[in-house]
Amino acid sequence: MSGPFLFEAPYKGDRWRLEISTFQGRTFANWRKWYPKEGEWKPTKIGCTFPLDGLWELMANLMAHHGLNPPSIAKRAA
Repeated sequence: MSGPFLFEAPYKGDRWRLEISTFQGRTFANWRKWYPKEGEWKPTKIGCTFPLDGLWELMANLMAHHGLNPPSIAKRAA
C-alpha cells in the first residue's frame, strides 16, 4: 500500500513520509517512519494509516489547537 509521498522530513538519520495510497478500493493517508537499508529507504511499522477524509479533520484540529483559522472544507458525501 505504498504510493508517491507528499511530504518528507528527516529525523535522526531516518525519514518520516506522508503518502496517499489506495488499498482495496479505499484511499488512505499513510504517515510512516522510513530507514536506510542497502542504499534504499524502507518503511517501518512505526506510523499510522487512516482514511484520507480524516486528514482534513486532523489538519483543521491541529491548526485550531495552535490558534490558527482552519480552512473551511465541505465534507464529501459518503
